[in-house]
Amino acid sequence: AAIVLDLRNDAGGLLPGGIDTARLFLAKDKVIVTVTNAKGLEDKTETVKDGRELDTPLFMVVNKKTASAAEVLTAALQENGRAVVFGEQTFGKGIVQTIQPVRGDAGISVTIARYMTPLGNNVNKKGITPDTNIPCNPIGDIAACLEEPAMLAK
Repeated sequence: AAIVLDLRNDAGGLLPGGIDTARLFLAKDKVIVTVTNAKGLEDKTETVKDGRELDTPLFMVVNKKTASAAEVLTAALQENGRAVVFGEQTFGKGIVQTIQPVRGDAGISVTIARYMTPLGNNVNKKGITPDTNIPCNPIGDIAACLEEPAMLAK
């Protein structure tokens, strides 16, 4: 048996979601992400205990629409040697943003921080390179995209 995380078209959502999911699969004292704010202050997030799923083989599928917190999760599991990543280069959103209201219902997106992967890589505008590059049509047949990970899990 194996676990497959299909993060194709996952725009990421909030950073804590990616961090909390990574904690499920990583051993104690592993770096998940380092966030640097506008003042240059770094906040390194590490695991404080063993995750619940440490022994089950783990595969991830990503594409060019995998972004933000989904990239945090991907990098954390890939760079800590916990998951094998298949698919396409990810989007490359290595920044944290917030919406500031300006007038009425209008708002402006403001970058408030950037994040680095566990190995110190900056993925902004670069993305994450999968371990095995295979075409994964964003709305295509999941079976075709997962064929190689399924073979490895046997």
